Amino acid sequence: MKNSVKKPEWELKLERVIDAPLARVFEAWSRPEQIAKWFAPSPLSLEVRKMDFRSGGTFAMSMVWPDGKQRHDFGGTYVEVIPGKRIVWTGEFPGDPKDNIRTEVDFSDAGGKTRINVRQVFYVLTDINRGPTQGANAGWNMTLDQMTAFVAAKKK
Repeated sequence: MKNSVKKPEWELKLERVIDAPLARVFEAWSRPEQIAKWFAPSPLSLEVRKMDFRSGGTFAMSMVWPDGKQRHDFGGTYVEVIPGKRIVWTGEFPGDPKDNIRTEVDFSDAGGKTRINVRQVFYVLTDINRGPTQGANAGWNMTLDQMTAFVAAKKK
């Protein structure tokens, strides 16, 4: 699928200024032991099964419900990793088209704070991903709130 030329069926854009230095914020996104602490909306937890954080590297993760029985698996490929500047990955849920989801996160210094811009698109809406897209805005905002608290706690 040539996603770069196909118009997505669903898109979300968010911008946030984080009260933490850029290096600290980028580190929270780039290390599996750190991303596992915040990259799932509460009360879910994130299980990082694989995270080869480099351009061309792949990942496999699961958001796990508190009972441990329900899980939401997802995986994909890091298309572009520019330390301190940008992370782009494609991904899919099991049973969805390959590389159906594209997420771009851009980082910039904001006078000792960090500005992040997130853009996520789904190229094809399916019965599998329609539910996650409906809750994506709230889920992303909660996740970014958790990341903000995580990097703030690391400053102390």
